[in-house]
Amino acid sequence: MSWRAFLTQRTAVPGLKPVSLSWNAIGGPSQAVLSLEDELVGFETMRGWLGSGVEVYDPSDRLAWWGFVERVCQPMEKTAVESNLESFANRVAVRYRMMEPGRDYGAELQTPWKDDLASQAAYGVRELLIQRDQMSEQQALRLRDMSLNRLAQPTWKLLPNTKLKHSQVFCRGWFERLAWRQWLPHSDVLGHSPVQQGSQPVGAVLSQRSLAQLCVFPEAVKISSVSVRARKIGFPTDQIRFQIQSDALGQPSGVVRAEAALAASEVPTDGFAWISAWFASPCAVESGERVWLVAARDGSPSSTAYCSLGLDETLGFPDGKLLLWDASLNQWKPRNPDADLLFKLTSLSDSVDLMERMVQQAGCFSGFSFEAGQGFSLPYVSQTGANCQAAFLDLLRMGTPGFENLLVEVSPGRHLRVFPQPQPSSSRFWLGKDGRINNETGGRLEPAWQAVGSWLTSETGTACFLDNLRLDVSDNNFQIGTDSAG
Repeated sequence: MSWRAFLTQRTAVPGLKPVSLSWNAIGGPSQAVLSLEDELVGFETMRGWLGSGVEVYDPSDRLAWWGFVERVCQPMEKTAVESNLESFANRVAVRYRMMEPGRDYGAELQTPWKDDLASQAAYGVRELLIQRDQMSEQQALRLRDMSLNRLAQPTWKLLPNTKLKHSQVFCRGWFERLAWRQWLPHSDVLGHSPVQQGSQPVGAVLSQRSLAQLCVFPEAVKISSVSVRARKIGFPTDQIRFQIQSDALGQPSGVVRAEAALAASEVPTDGFAWISAWFASPCAVESGERVWLVAARDGSPSSTAYCSLGLDETLGFPDGKLLLWDASLNQWKPRNPDADLLFKLTSLSDSVDLMERMVQQAGCFSGFSFEAGQGFSLPYVSQTGANCQAAFLDLLRMGTPGFENLLVEVSPGRHLRVFPQPQPSSSRFWLGKDGRINNETGGRLEPAWQAVGSWLTSETGTACFLDNLRLDVSDNNFQIGTDSAG
């Protein structure tokens, strides 16, 4: 039996044969080149294969490679015609800087996404976020619409001076589809930290007993810590107490959601600096919920021993509001002049949860599993413009809490699996002087591609991690890429 290639669900195409196959430790099946020797298959038929699933079986009828058709090419005498999915997009938005006079002048804005539903039904959703600098809103919308109209269907082009005997089908592994969708911008740090302009004593007099800053989180988070710019005057011996309180008709409700304290001895005396305190347990806040950060001294008011917090009197914090507690009147009142507190509220995200959300965002995988124990918690920040694959790989490279490297593969059923990279001591395969890979018993490893993602021991005893392997099907020769560090 020889090598065979099928389209989705083992649909046979006469004359479709693999030419070369490659696998990576990160992602699994990577690239495949297939040859189509049946000259009766027309180019339009081949174009219809774009986006279709592909499975390649070895001579022992083992599934060796799986992915999707990305590009097709058919010879035409001294030239060739090609169509591909490399530059197409069927969901488009434009991010730009507003240069029209008005409230949003100079702000970074993004148009709504626009979809071509017919293209998405045929090929799946592929997003394109176009980045531009200065534009009007009308320019951005026009650019979005024109780009979608131009890119929603796979284009075709002529390739002059191309010497092909047979039509070719170029395929990519399913892991590449993770790059088709944009990852949502995300920040686990909400706050306001421009250049300080102003300060507010806390606990110096009864009329300034406490301070409260209104905050609105754009998405659901669990607040873990608070940071403010502060300095102390004199030598207060008490604490600064921070609370997260619910909102009640535009002011703190008195209902404490989370609390943290920092000894006044930890506050600098020689100038303002950022100080931080951790809440005893994370405070869950819903998307769009209004909450208040309240700061107060524990001790009695003192004009010679108190703390001062840094402010921004230019009012640069969107939807912000600052209030002072007048203990002599038992009420909150506005500060004069108005200002915003310089602060940071930090939440923690779980790395495994983030990975799973990226896979779900891609929309083309059947499931996700993490087989390396627990992930780690960290304040996570991502910028606009990164696709899900790039964001996923950033997290993957951070490894596990125990600093283990991680690998990822996609099953034929499109289940994405993350697992720990094996240790060098687990090496089961040998790399011979002839460049061939041998199994535990010293015989030739068949098939060689199953060693990708494993350690190879050479005859000198040196261990190398097998990053990738490319197989030339015609002569069963392969090229390998290794890393001594893995």
